[in-house]
Amino acid sequence: MTEHQSCVGLNLTASKLQFVEIEKESDNLLVSNFGQVFISPAIYFDEQNELQILEQLQASFDELRIRKQIKSSTVSFTLPPELFITIQLPYDSNLNQTELREEFNWEISQLYPFISVEELAIKFYELDSSFLPGDNNALVVALNKKYLPLIKKFCLHNNLTPKLVDNASITANNFINSLYINKTPITIHIFNSRSSATLFINISSKPAFVKVFPKNAGNYINKISEEISNKNITTVTNTSHLVAVISGDDLDSELVAEIGRGTELVFEKFNPFDALKIKPDFQDNEITLDNFSSFVSSAGIASRFN
Repeated sequence: MTEHQSCVGLNLTASKLQFVEIEKESDNLLVSNFGQVFISPAIYFDEQNELQILEQLQASFDELRIRKQIKSSTVSFTLPPELFITIQLPYDSNLNQTELREEFNWEISQLYPFISVEELAIKFYELDSSFLPGDNNALVVALNKKYLPLIKKFCLHNNLTPKLVDNASITANNFINSLYINKTPITIHIFNSRSSATLFINISSKPAFVKVFPKNAGNYINKISEEISNKNITTVTNTSHLVAVISGDDLDSELVAEIGRGTELVFEKFNPFDALKIKPDFQDNEITLDNFSSFVSSAGIASRFN
């Protein structure tokens, strides 16, 4: 008998709670439900304590359940990129996993002396070696552990089983890469969020360069353009076999056009529902096609069954 699995991907931003519910039968993934509610007033993660954030998350989820019939009890979460430290670091390939983690912990403690490493949950990913100096570089991503018990409390209160917690931008990029395997050698992806934009350059469906551009640090579009114009990058990206996509929140046509003008690339908004089939009996009149690209993170985390 074919095993039936399902998972809800919840994407929490400062102003929205989004979800995508996916069912898996054999190797087939089907979107059975998706939607969103707006959070007002917005969440200020740096200023509010965990109890306040939990109360806003619960109120939003209650509203979501009133409007949408969510069936699955297994839930994975994506959180805003602004809550994470995201950096590229070189490493010694002779180190084992424990030694690598210790090395990255030390590097973070030097770069962020005001943050206790013991308070961070840290993951790292090997990067393609085409851009950065040296043969071995890693993308290191760290989240304050205080958000993990918050999610656990939320799940216990709602009789949900937590599965994964990840960075919304990393999740979106991994999902996009999974769809471009063996299709295009270079993918440039920009993930837009409330407070930052994250640039990913992927080679053969593997991240090779990742950089976060805070929006409070000046004209981030100019800075992204300067980064893409870097000689090391143009040497690799100067090819006709290149796809440029953008995903995330608040992707109005003017912003997409401005990024295109600045980078001299034609960016297309990535629609996760072009890649994932929606069940024929599902109907939704609330979300317009123009806003589908904001569901990449929730679709991506819900799709991770392995």
